Amino acid sequence: MSYLLLECGHEKTSTINKADLIILNTCVVKAPTENKIKDKIRKLSKNYPLIITGCLPQVMSDWCKENVPDAALIGVDHFFDICYAVDAVINHKNFYKISREQIFSEEPKRIRARELTGIIEISKGCTGQCTYCIVRLAKGPLVSKSSELILHEAHTAITEGCKEIWLTAQDTASYGVDIDSNLPEIVNKIVEIPGDFIIRIGMMNADYALQIMPELKQMFEHPKVYSFIHLPLQAGSDRVLTNMKRKYTKTEYENLIRELRKERNFTISTDIITGFPGESDEDFAETKELMERIKFDIVNISKYGDRKGTVASRSREKIPTEIVKERSAEISKIASKMTLERNKNWIGWQGKALALRIDKKSSSVLLRNRFYKLIAIQDTTLALGKWYEVKIKDARKTRLIGELISAVE
Repeated sequence: MSYLLLECGHEKTSTINKADLIILNTCVVKAPTENKIKDKIRKLSKNYPLIITGCLPQVMSDWCKENVPDAALIGVDHFFDICYAVDAVINHKNFYKISREQIFSEEPKRIRARELTGIIEISKGCTGQCTYCIVRLAKGPLVSKSSELILHEAHTAITEGCKEIWLTAQDTASYGVDIDSNLPEIVNKIVEIPGDFIIRIGMMNADYALQIMPELKQMFEHPKVYSFIHLPLQAGSDRVLTNMKRKYTKTEYENLIRELRKERNFTISTDIITGFPGESDEDFAETKELMERIKFDIVNISKYGDRKGTVASRSREKIPTEIVKERSAEISKIASKMTLERNKNWIGWQGKALALRIDKKSSSVLLRNRFYKLIAIQDTTLALGKWYEVKIKDARKTRLIGELISAVE
């Protein structure tokens, strides 16, 4: 949207007081996020014309029209219309584009927030029916992007100097089920593109990952693919997983992780929901036990919150808020200890890492190794986009502390 607005003659300002209008790109996957965004909308609408884009207008257009009737609304499939929306707002006209158009029509041109990272959406929508989630309501059913368009976007990103290619989707493992393809197939085509780059695979669900396991494992062996996977667990109890309509068992999930880690180090990120309706003390204990066995590198924790229109929101087995908070705090404590221990195992490691950005707060350069471990080196003279030989001398919960050995030719 920024690219298109600059193309049609507008200027971007980083100072809100100089803005003629404000664009809010919204997410409503969690209730706290939704409430925070709604509060921001109410405050900003008192002084500025607004364009609200993304999931909020897509699934809650009535709320938007009632609370900010003068705002332009752009759903998830209409960002190409941003210039028309700006013109409408400036001229005090209504503008609503929230219909569904489940197609990928052309390559989006971008202003990259991170110059070295090319983000490619390989599919949109979801095949799941999770009882707590409104993603499918917002994004619709699965639609995979053609391999030709993905490869074209990858070529563009690499030509423009990107060193990382992030493949994103609501579920990357389900890519291609609607077009007789799959994730390893498209990744195997991307790695053949000439250039010095590495691919990060975005979030995937275990049920589809299990279906492509042999090819998936082989895909991760390629040196141009990070040994990293974001695989939401959500709960370690089969009873809760069934109630969530997650299409795997805890044993299947654990076997999947074990298979990935069998022959190499692997960084595992996961998501946990605490306090799902009907979650007993025994169910919660199973989640903690499974976490301790798997030992995740990254854990994203969410307290269960009702999403209007979902099956779970109508449950009569809601967990009291204070218990949900207690369980969340307990899981957070386990996760903090676990992630620090996993990072400490890297102390003494030496190998290649890619310099990607500068952290001004710590006066460090941030790098990633092949296993997607974040490494901080206090030397801001390192050239971004280059590989360096580094050695890990210490560890924190969220990063490794490294020292420079040499540049890699």
